[in-house]
Amino acid sequence: MPITKVACSIDLQLLARVESVRKKTGETRSAFVSRALRMLTAESARALAVARYAEAYREQPESPEDVRAARRSARRALSAVSWEDA
Repeated sequence: MPITKVACSIDLQLLARVESVRKKTGETRSAFVSRALRMLTAESARALAVARYAEAYREQPESPEDVRAARRSARRALSAVSWEDA
């Protein structure tokens, strides 16, 4: 994977917190920032997927028969669980 250098400005208090955390993890600044950016972009992608799911649900919510079928399925699945060992 190609890598490039990026310069950015951050406030000194944030830098101090970053340095404190990254020293505990043993990461370089580059590794720490890369991990943080991966986490933020993954979180954004997840939030977008959830928003799309919610919109699709609003456009086509489950029917009463869908709810009944889900309950029947849940009862069947849960009846197969050994509650003695749970």
